[in-house]
Amino acid sequence: MGLFGFGKKQPEKEGLSQEETVRRWKDAYRANPQVYQKNGGGTLLGNCTLTEDVDTLLPLHPESQWAVDGRPVPDWILSLASITEQRILGQLEYPEAMKRLRPFSLAESEG
Repeated sequence: MGLFGFGKKQPEKEGLSQEETVRRWKDAYRANPQVYQKNGGGTLLGNCTLTEDVDTLLPLHPESQWAVDGRPVPDWILSLASITEQRILGQLEYPEAMKRLRPFSLAESEG
């Protein structure tokens, strides 16, 4: 099953040359997290977006990397966006999204 549920793509981990992997890492979009306040001033909520057909570098543990004015951002979601449908397909809690994306990842790094 493909990442967006279309059933067309298979994980691409196998079969990529080292050169292709390096190129894709170099050219990949680096996620730009957005942070919002939940319930009008309460807890902070972070969001990263993964867009269809865009190689993207996502943080594995954004809660340990970002804070706003010294306030931790404890809750994170991943939004899934479709270019072909021009809409947000849905959102997942971040840890669950990272677990589901693992088979489609070219590589991962704690940094």
